[in-house]
This record gives sequence, structure tokens and C-alpha cells, in this order.
Amino acid sequence: MFDLGVAHTIDGVDIDRPRNALTFNVYFDHVPGAYHTYWIRSFLPPRMNRLYGIPVQRELFVTGTHTIDPPSPRLLAIHRAIAHILHLSGAGDYIDAILRDLEYGIVRADGFSELDQMVSLVLENWAAGTVSG
Repeated sequence: MFDLGVAHTIDGVDIDRPRNALTFNVYFDHVPGAYHTYWIRSFLPPRMNRLYGIPVQRELFVTGTHTIDPPSPRLLAIHRAIAHILHLSGAGDYIDAILRDLEYGIVRADGFSELDQMVSLVLENWAAGTVSG
């Protein structure tokens, strides 16, 4: 939807590569004309941004041994678009709450737990690293 033809870069075993890491609160703005240089920005509260020193401009380096893949400008641009949409729509907070409840095994007595979403995530192994069992 955001970039036709990009799906092959995160298909199959490539889905778990570090280059595909995604967070809803932090994103990278490319600095025009600079190779692998980005403004790191976030949707975190201002006091958290100050604590982490965000926004900050950084050049992302490729290791000499190439043991870590370089960041993909294409994927970072898609991530930036998704992060903005999730933030502006409020969906990022909703997803974070589901994942937080799943991580801590929280089932709310008031009926506001997203049990269907939590079960689906577990059954699809999306939360393999967060669910003990």
C-alpha cells in the first residue's frame, strides 16, 4: 500500500531481520543529500524525548564485517509513514496496550481485555518472545 514491490524484502525468513524492527513511537527522517543520515524523532512525550536526547541527527554506519545489514532507506520511509498514521489515528496506543497486556498476561475483570486479539497473536506466534508458557 505504501510502496508497491517492497514485500519481497521482508518475506519468509527475512521477516525477523533487525532491519525490519518496528516501533510505533520512534521513526527516522532521512536528511536529504546525506548517505544513511537521519533525524531520529519520536511521538513520545516531551519529557521522554529530553531524557533520550530526541530529536537527534545521526549517521548510521555499516560495520566493516557487514555482520549487521545496513538500514534500508526504503523500509525506513515506509516505517515513518506507518508510524505517523498509527500515531495520528490512535491505533498505535491501542496496539501497544494489547501487546502490553499480552506480555504481562493481563486479563481485565471489566471486560476490556482484547482476548480475541491476544489469542490470535499467540496462535500465530507473533508473540513468541513475550509469552511464557
